[in-house]
Amino acid sequence: MSDYTFDHIYPLKERANLHKGFFLWVWYADKIPPHIGCSLDGAYFNLKVNGKEMGLKTDKVLSLIETKKIPTLFIKIGMSIQSNELYEVYNHYQKAATGKSTCLSPITELFACSSTVFQLSELLKHLANEHKLETVFGLNLADGYSSLPAYTTVDIDNRLRKLENVKSEKHISPIG
Repeated sequence: MSDYTFDHIYPLKERANLHKGFFLWVWYADKIPPHIGCSLDGAYFNLKVNGKEMGLKTDKVLSLIETKKIPTLFIKIGMSIQSNELYEVYNHYQKAATGKSTCLSPITELFACSSTVFQLSELLKHLANEHKLETVFGLNLADGYSSLPAYTTVDIDNRLRKLENVKSEKHISPIG
């Protein structure tokens, strides 16, 4: 079981803050487990049970977060990443699937730590040890929010399984 506490979370006041550099996006930052995506210079990437999104405009994605009031963290990572690297890594995946890949899998591959990091808190500790964590912005967070909730890889698998079941139920014919 692992969690992570942030030293300081700044309120996201300017969308432009997300247009330059590499960011981890932590959707539902108060849930077990949260969902993770990333952006590079205004282009958003994401691996989900129903597929992947690559190169979406961050303003469009941010509008969804604002409209639905989703508690979200934006963690700026201080390292040079090229757009082609991000596309290449995400092209290795089709979707998140129990026992195969999670929303975090392409990101840990990008940081070359996929054999040792299985949760966001582990990745953040890894990046902190390498002095790669820069600024953390938050949006729609509860007053006093300062840390990710503790969860396990079993929680991640259970959430993926639940999402896969919901997805398969939607594809069942009403006729039988």
